[in-house]
Amino acid sequence: MAAPHPEKEMQRLEALVKGNPPSVLVFVGPERWFRDRALDLVRRSLGAKGDLFELDAGEREGGTQEAASFLMDLRTASLFGGNKVLLLRSAEKWLRSHGKVLVGTLEAIARGNTLVLDLAKLDGRSSLAKKLNKIGERFDFRRLYESAWEGRPPTSAEIVQWTQQRAKTKKLGLSLDLALFVVQVVGHEPSQIEGCLDQLAISHAGQRLDAETLRASLTASFGSSQFEFVDALLAQDPRAALRSLLALYREGLRDREGKRLDSGAIFPMVSSWLGSSLDKLCAAREELEAGHPISELVRRHGGAFQARFERQLRGLDLSRLRLMRAALIRAEERLRGSGEESEILLERLIAECCLPIRKQLLGEGSQRAW
Repeated sequence: MAAPHPEKEMQRLEALVKGNPPSVLVFVGPERWFRDRALDLVRRSLGAKGDLFELDAGEREGGTQEAASFLMDLRTASLFGGNKVLLLRSAEKWLRSHGKVLVGTLEAIARGNTLVLDLAKLDGRSSLAKKLNKIGERFDFRRLYESAWEGRPPTSAEIVQWTQQRAKTKKLGLSLDLALFVVQVVGHEPSQIEGCLDQLAISHAGQRLDAETLRASLTASFGSSQFEFVDALLAQDPRAALRSLLALYREGLRDREGKRLDSGAIFPMVSSWLGSSLDKLCAAREELEAGHPISELVRRHGGAFQARFERQLRGLDLSRLRLMRAALIRAEERLRGSGEESEILLERLIAECCLPIRKQLLGEGSQRAW
């Protein structure tokens, strides 16, 4: 049986901590960000009702011994009438040392006291896991699914749907196409998406964002001139592409906090965005040449920037798109194999993608001459 959606687990936890929680809460799963949210909820809710002790068993030497001492303390009620809560982060190491002992002491935890275990994995077949499930409550925080089910549009991916819902909690109006764009730019990590939405909410809370506003905001926030560079390549405008490239290496890319990234990040970000753009255009162009109406293809493949996508689709035939994709692959291979400077490789990419006259004058051998 698949683990439930992490947000449903959070809702279940919220309802539980409002009342009288069980003696043991277990947060398990590979998604660190959701487990951290669960821990924050425990700190706010249970910490306000009594004494909360927090330990990281893997943080420093002696952590396992300290945890064992605090666990013994949970067997007695507080002298001042409140509850005791032991929150044990990175509990894997501690459980390896004390798991067998813990099995025999779980039922001795005094009424009102709570042990909170946070760990990435827990073998459900072990006697400890079975005991924890019997006495306490387990919350599984899996990763959100990054891909759509076969045959469904990319906007149906779980991470995209979640991004749209998180935007609503911050009073941001995002369509599914724009939520997909955020995921494509920021990545699939919930923590990064949350940070992006927080920044957008500072200046756009209460607004329904359109594609151009979002693009401008992300470009300013991430220093993402790679968008302009790729747009210039796909528009077959070598002058604009070269201006963008020079600006990229002169001003650099910046992260969400405004810190300048190493110039080594420029080539991977450009190649990633160009590669995904070419893949979409190639797929749409093949369908267009097979007789599919362009309006349907733009709606299906164009995402948030359909007018731009249609312009690119009309302006680039399949042979040109394949040439550009081959040029990108060669640039990536040169970077790995020769150690050439990435700026020179991108200049060469501009020439191969935007200057077909070179091929007309020198023939097919011009590609090898580079």
